[in-house]
Amino acid sequence: MSSLSALKDKSLVLVLAYSPFGLGHLRVTDALYHGLPEEITPILLGAQDTSVTAMYRIASIHPLTRLLMLALEYGIGEDLFTYFYRRYMNNHSELLYRQLETILDQRIETPKTMLIVATHFGLAHQLAKIKNRIMKEKNVKIILAVQITDDSPQHIWYVPEANVIFSPSMRTAESLLAYARKSNLPLTKIIVNSYPTSPLLSKEFSEEKYKKRIAQVDPKSKAKIHVAIPLSGAAVGMSYYQLLMRHLYAHNERFFFHVIGKKTPYTKHFLESSAQMPQVDLHISLTDREVVGEYEKAYQNECIALEVTKPSEQAFKALFCPNYVGGSILLFTEPVGRQERDNLYFLRRHHLIPTEKEQAYIEHASLHSVPLVPKDNILPAASHWRGVRLPKDPKIAALFIEWALKQGIFSQMDSNCPKGHRSDETEIHGTAHFWEYINQLVIKESLL
Repeated sequence: MSSLSALKDKSLVLVLAYSPFGLGHLRVTDALYHGLPEEITPILLGAQDTSVTAMYRIASIHPLTRLLMLALEYGIGEDLFTYFYRRYMNNHSELLYRQLETILDQRIETPKTMLIVATHFGLAHQLAKIKNRIMKEKNVKIILAVQITDDSPQHIWYVPEANVIFSPSMRTAESLLAYARKSNLPLTKIIVNSYPTSPLLSKEFSEEKYKKRIAQVDPKSKAKIHVAIPLSGAAVGMSYYQLLMRHLYAHNERFFFHVIGKKTPYTKHFLESSAQMPQVDLHISLTDREVVGEYEKAYQNECIALEVTKPSEQAFKALFCPNYVGGSILLFTEPVGRQERDNLYFLRRHHLIPTEKEQAYIEHASLHSVPLVPKDNILPAASHWRGVRLPKDPKIAALFIEWALKQGIFSQMDSNCPKGHRSDETEIHGTAHFWEYINQLVIKESLL
């Protein structure tokens, strides 16, 4: 990483703005925070409106609200939602204005520049609304950067008043710019940069630890197989996880589960039930920020081989090679919402998960206990995969995992550690490149 000299200037205030919306935005914020030098201390600014989290939980769990959510994700429904959501956020920005005003007023040295990095579209629109007002009243330059937290070109991520928007792919960037032109919105600069992953998870394993991870997915080994199960912020999929753990352990006692989540009324029954299972270790916290820390600690303290997760922001851990701390094999549950379907499409485009044809083949073969044969060409393809999708039924998913283990699919997935050039969308230094670009932007803005 470069020195990031502009970000170390005492006349600059760095604010990381996030929303506790399913933990995803907080995880990205945490990754960006850990990508900063120790001498840079940002201010963490969380949204105060907790109703967003409750709305997301309802939309994720109930079939009827899922259908409504689907109707608002494409076409006219998406345009209407974007328009009214933007208006709502713009009209409810006074509390955020007072928060930023307090941050500026409490600085001993009068700030010349406030750099705000937003990892949630709601906050980004609010910040864009009050940006000029604060600059005028406080005589401070404000730079607003927005990081998209899924590879999903949803129109709500386009913030016309932002200085820059970071997109995980060219597909999403071009789609958002096309929307802006069609809607006659001011054009905002969009930078294509690989997804910002946690620097704590992107460290290489020692040779000894890498061998331990390989041994776990060796069908002939007796090594315990460590499986991470991070609970989502909206506590989606509890019954699925419960049944999957029971069936997997019944098939093979090598499996050991690390459940990582937050203690809430929604997770209480699941956690109490899981605590009675000898093959489960609970990593439970009381706040969202502690959950993110517990997740990273679990990966640093244990050699995690598999992770069962939604294809949310966790999908981008597929960028890690198997010899990295965070380089577990990802087992994706059913996607909830357009952004999770789009994330899976990103992984398929880059050959990080099976094609739809390959996925259908291995699901069918596992269901009927059909062994792989060379002409299937599955194992050579698996050497590039970092994840696979799980069947909807947890009982069938357990059979699928056990079959994939026995057929050597997981072993093949962990055998390849490419060292060559990666595309701008799939290399693992997105966090460092993010701050390097931001540093140059601050220097450029200071000259204006």
